[in-house]
Amino acid sequence: MIKNGYQLTLIANIEKSISINFLERKLISTGIFIQFPKTIKYHFFLKKKFIEAICVIHITKNKKKTVLCQEIKMIITNVFFETMKIRSNEKLAVLNIFQGPQIKWKKCSILNTSMRGCNSFGSTGI
Repeated sequence: MIKNGYQLTLIANIEKSISINFLERKLISTGIFIQFPKTIKYHFFLKKKFIEAICVIHITKNKKKTVLCQEIKMIITNVFFETMKIRSNEKLAVLNIFQGPQIKWKKCSILNTSMRGCNSFGSTGI
């Protein structure tokens, strides 16, 4: 568990290993079904080999269930000349889920003045 949130490891939910050839793409299921309210924020942290390849997080709607759940899947495109192999239950990414801040905007017509240097935008004058 992270501060004010949760951490979830996404693994490849596949029966057998998948090979991805050069410039080929595959949709990898994680088997995680989730429903995000609008106040929940989330970040994905990918494993190094997926950062170097082209990887897209794909959240699909599950049409089989009556409750609206979404499955997290990954579209992986291999941009390396050698074949990439994804094994069953291999760690793909980490998902951090946390409560988003609630912001209330306040209208104002005048901004407070501050002492700034004249070197550049936001300058402290140092």
